[in-house]
Amino acid sequence: IVDLATGETMGYEALTRFDSGQRPDLCFADAWSVGLGPELEFATLEAAVAAGKKLPAGTWLDLNASPRLLADPGRLREILWTADRALVLEVTEHELISDYDALRAAVRELGHDIRLAVDDAGAGIANFGHIIELRPDFVKLDISLVRRVNAHLGRQAMVVGMRHFSLTVGCRLIAEGVETVEEARTLTALGVEFGQGYLFGHPEPVEVWAASALA
Repeated sequence: IVDLATGETMGYEALTRFDSGQRPDLCFADAWSVGLGPELEFATLEAAVAAGKKLPAGTWLDLNASPRLLADPGRLREILWTADRALVLEVTEHELISDYDALRAAVRELGHDIRLAVDDAGAGIANFGHIIELRPDFVKLDISLVRRVNAHLGRQAMVVGMRHFSLTVGCRLIAEGVETVEEARTLTALGVEFGQGYLFGHPEPVEVWAASALA
């Protein structure tokens, strides 16, 4: 995750991949269906926090978690507090959140330097009401808004609207799926602070990123 204006690497998102080759979302869904969802998510978060210690100092680590994990904030806190850097907890909004007050209280209970992010903004999944209620520190613009934004006035208008929204509610924007220099330049001109995507790097094992930082 880079600062679009300077090109400086600000953070890294931890992604889960399984040796079976099965899509991660399907693996997690299978685990939840047989009552092992929390165990699998906690295990992958623990692995991500441990791996993150190999990343360059001064960068944050972006972790994905389902809202249901916050039902056990004590256990989640035990894992997150072992991190050696600032954390961004990306709360997936693919399931209904029935009590935002309880969720925010659980996040406060985590303490430490843990910020919140919401993804898929503009894809019809993360809606404005969800963002307002969750009050995240970061909102991620969906790839559907980012793709060819340099050549699409409608997408540019949507990004401008999201930028105004972010300034109003006090959060910052991260563009997902940035693949071209032209997209990055346009997003920067529209006031988007951060970006991630193939333009800046493909998903790789943590050792690759650690080595590239030393090169």
